[in-house]
Amino acid sequence: MGAGKLRVLAGRGIVAAGVAVLASACTSASSSSPPAPGQATGTVTPTVAPSTVPVLGKLSFGTFPATPDGARALMLCEQWSGLRGEYVTRVQTDSPYQLEQWFSSAVWQTAFNASRPLVVDPAYGQISTAFGLAATGEAASLASARQLDKACAAAD
Repeated sequence: MGAGKLRVLAGRGIVAAGVAVLASACTSASSSSPPAPGQATGTVTPTVAPSTVPVLGKLSFGTFPATPDGARALMLCEQWSGLRGEYVTRVQTDSPYQLEQWFSSAVWQTAFNASRPLVVDPAYGQISTAFGLAATGEAASLASARQLDKACAAAD
């Protein structure tokens, strides 16, 4: 029975040594090596000017990394920039059912498409959550709009 325990411990020692060697190889890699796929190499440049809406003020875009999800997050914020003026009017006058109908229209499709992969990316949890609240009839409000504005400004 004692020999069995030694084999298990010896096996763990080999695995631990192997992990240590791999970790050492990773940390000794040159800092000038190219970035791994999905790793940011710069920032994404906005293609639209942020909108100004009297009730909400001027929207600002944070610095989004040049990754696929960074580009999608910026795209979502750019789409939001174009929707927020009408959003304020509708959220003050429409019923939750009417808002859901509007959220289901073609004008929201690009924003919804950009938001889908962000749900699983922890770097964009604030944007994903804020967009989800703002684009749901029952939760749509000026407070939700401000939360999405703030998330776009923070780029997270």
